[in-house]
Amino acid sequence: MNKYVISLLLLLVTATAFCQKKSKVNLISSSKSEGVKRNGVDMIKVYNGVWKQDFSIMRSDSAYFHPAANSFEAFGHVNINQGDTLNIYSDKLNYDGNTKIAILTDNVVMVDKDATLTTNHFNYNTATRIGTYTEGGKLVNKTNTLVSKNGYYFSFSHDAYFRYNVVGTTNDAMIYTDTMRYNSQSKINYFYGPTRIYGTKDKDTLLTENGTYDTKTEQANFIKKNLYKQGTKSLVGDTLFYDRLLGFGRAVKHVTFNDNEQKITIKGGLGTYFKKNDLAIVTRDPYVIMVTEDTKDSTKTDSVKRPLISKSKQDSLNKIAAGKVKKGDIINNKQVQQGIASLQGAKIPSQAKIDSLSGKLRMPMLDSINKKSPSKARLDSAQKMLTAQSKNIDKATQNKLKTAGKGLLADTAKLKLTPPKDTSKIKRDSVYMSADTIETRILTYKELGVMQEQERLAHIKDTSAVKIVHIVYKIAPKTLTITAPRLPRDTSYLHPNYFGPPKPKAQKKKPVVAAAPKKNVKVDSTFLNRNIVLSDTARIRIIMAFHSAKIFKSDLQAIADSIFYSNSDSTIRCYTKPMIWTEGSQLSGDTIYLRMRNKKLYNMDMFLNAFIVNVEKGDSVNFNQVGGKRLRGFFKDSKLSRVYVDGNAESIYFVRDSATNKITDMQRSFSSRIRVFLKNNEVSNMGFLSKPENRYIPIHAVKEDEKILKGFLWKPKDRPVSKESIIPSYNRKHNAIANSKPIAAGPPGSKKPSGGKAGTVKTAGVNKTNDVKASQDSTLIKQLKNLPLTKADSLLKNKRATGKDTSHAVPPPISAPPVKAKKDSIGK
Repeated sequence: MNKYVISLLLLLVTATAFCQKKSKVNLISSSKSEGVKRNGVDMIKVYNGVWKQDFSIMRSDSAYFHPAANSFEAFGHVNINQGDTLNIYSDKLNYDGNTKIAILTDNVVMVDKDATLTTNHFNYNTATRIGTYTEGGKLVNKTNTLVSKNGYYFSFSHDAYFRYNVVGTTNDAMIYTDTMRYNSQSKINYFYGPTRIYGTKDKDTLLTENGTYDTKTEQANFIKKNLYKQGTKSLVGDTLFYDRLLGFGRAVKHVTFNDNEQKITIKGGLGTYFKKNDLAIVTRDPYVIMVTEDTKDSTKTDSVKRPLISKSKQDSLNKIAAGKVKKGDIINNKQVQQGIASLQGAKIPSQAKIDSLSGKLRMPMLDSINKKSPSKARLDSAQKMLTAQSKNIDKATQNKLKTAGKGLLADTAKLKLTPPKDTSKIKRDSVYMSADTIETRILTYKELGVMQEQERLAHIKDTSAVKIVHIVYKIAPKTLTITAPRLPRDTSYLHPNYFGPPKPKAQKKKPVVAAAPKKNVKVDSTFLNRNIVLSDTARIRIIMAFHSAKIFKSDLQAIADSIFYSNSDSTIRCYTKPMIWTEGSQLSGDTIYLRMRNKKLYNMDMFLNAFIVNVEKGDSVNFNQVGGKRLRGFFKDSKLSRVYVDGNAESIYFVRDSATNKITDMQRSFSSRIRVFLKNNEVSNMGFLSKPENRYIPIHAVKEDEKILKGFLWKPKDRPVSKESIIPSYNRKHNAIANSKPIAAGPPGSKKPSGGKAGTVKTAGVNKTNDVKASQDSTLIKQLKNLPLTKADSLLKNKRATGKDTSHAVPPPISAPPVKAKKDSIGK
């Protein structure tokens, strides 16, 4: 073994010695040379000399050549040439042939193919062809300009490394970074530190710490701490790829898209962007966050008003009104003049109005002589008297000031300023919306109308077109045969009254004249929608969520197959078997609209087969129900407060004793319209507005099949219980855990079951430890899964057997607890 080690060392020493073999610097030619002594050393002074060492040729106007030291010092038009591509120019050169290091100073220019490097101090190794500068330099080619403090150039690989204060300029971007590598052949920039890229065309910004940018194909790929900004929009992802020429981008892992203007945030595991349509598609556990605000009325409790003038100014006005102004008092009292000036632009409730265009105050009441308001006229006259009569104040002026001061005090008593807006009492909440796929794009209001019309027509089948079957002969027939059609014999005359006696001839009716439209017809304000008119060029954002869409809010949850949102009317549209839970109520219908106004829930529309199920606390057998064709609900403080059901409305309501809270009667009602008031998540009042039919039945006489209306649905298991539960992967894993059999614990020292670290659940965008909350969730899932059958279950089964009901819901023995707001742990 030692022999092999010694042999390897000898080979390494031999290779090192061979690599460090010295070569001579030879003077090839010169126009003139002479021997001189410089600093006590014998040298040769050379004019227009040419030197050569290995593959390097060096020239200069003059030089001191020291053959013994194998070095020289050159001045004027210095040039180093290596091959056909590399040339270095400078004013001074100090070259050491032993180390093959050239130190070039003053106006250094290195040209390598189409790349040009300029600096004032440059160290270059002719053997390794590596150049270094530490006092600032600039690299220029056809498309790039790079400036930095330190630089390292590798001629063999055509790589240039730039360090400290690196600034790059391309055709459409400005680059600021700490460390960067640039290849002059491939035209690719490599970033190894904090980097900022500003787009000059799109006015966008990109931040990263590691990535590449190809200046030829304009493709960028960033893999560490990435952030993309454009206007009010931003995009974050572990990996970002963008092709400027194709307008295509992709973000992978921990993707966050934020639009501050539209107040929308979209997160997910994979995002794709198409610039042409301004379309973004997010998959792999995507979800949307929309911020809502609930403002409480604080005018009754907040009685603090901002003072119009300070106490010193008020004292001065009192002094003027009392007639106690003396000679020389007003000259030094500038506060009085400032107070009067502030009164001129103050708000007077009896006369001031707000201009709807400018939002400023305007005075409609004008003096017919001065064309000013009376208050403003008095203020102006007082201002003139205070300034003009400041030195000579007689009794007449004193009386005028007294009169003007009383008018000023009267005006100040009328002045009231509104208190500043108190933002501390604004309650902010978030609406979380998730699905398998989420799409978002920005388009004009006109384009939105065209798109909605195309989608509407796509669901309409054209039955007018009749398919005509044509006979196509593959081989032409030799002869054509024609057969005359045979009609059956008409024997109806033998049975003239077979289908009964003939009908009498219809008498001519008078033409129907259209009735004149009725006047003063009241519009149904309950179902009236606000008409939103926008310009055709107004830019709006739409969001589309497809397949297993879910919504979670602290006091409202919903599910549907697909969801469409547009900020033109701030409406969330839920399609295909939508269902909403708000506290103790469940609402369902064919289509549901949720409208927002001023960043909070305003009302809700449900049409075709609208149905409400309300569960009171502590009761899981008796359900208050309301059903009809159409429903509109109104929210107050983000809670459902009023509900109107229209069209064949019917309801079931269980009446309770106020003392014992036990059910005494069941009220079943029919009406054209029903109004329901809710308070504290329970039905507080019900009103029947048109043609009501009420029937009260004692609870002991109620049959089981009379307790449920047709179309009854109750699905507490489908209700999202937390922000995390709307994420598809989180939901799938928890369902798998709930459906799996428990594993018995082994003896001490046995191995843990495989499947990851115990006590931790990892999903895309969610890292959650099994704490007390997780144990409560799992307990709730087991309870919901292993529920026993109740009377309502058997009733539903009987209805399904008879074909009267197509629902498949099973009511639980206990009501689902109200969902409370929890801390957002998504994306941490």
